[in-house]
Amino acid sequence: MPRRASSGVNVGQMAGIAVAIIGFFVIAALLVKLIAGDIIGVGNSGGRSGGKNATLLSLSSYRDNANSLRGNIYQIEGKIEEMLRWSEAGRLISFDASDGVTSIPVPVLVPAEFRNVNLERGLEMSMVVRVDREGTLVAESIDQ
Repeated sequence: MPRRASSGVNVGQMAGIAVAIIGFFVIAALLVKLIAGDIIGVGNSGGRSGGKNATLLSLSSYRDNANSLRGNIYQIEGKIEEMLRWSEAGRLISFDASDGVTSIPVPVLVPAEFRNVNLERGLEMSMVVRVDREGTLVAESIDQ
């Protein structure tokens, strides 16, 4: 006597499908929030946020191993020493940064979106910078 096939989908399969669909939508919503936050600058850790919340960069840590600081956002204060290079990506400047303990020149890439900001030699300013993948400081906001 042959066995009969089970009829329909059981409750466990339906629950698994429902959980998979809900998980997909939750992950999609988180990705959209992450991407949109980075693009329009709304996220907590990315974007062009106010510099008052950024911690002061420890210049001795940066000098010893800039790669260990990658991806972090810091505030630096000091004055412009030299304009090193202009390109389509922006301007590379030598910035004499001071953290209260030490003062050293650091390279800062000022992106092209700050082309209307007056950057001249000897100008004292405060910047919020992000340490990029190569350890280079990239300006996120500039206060003169």
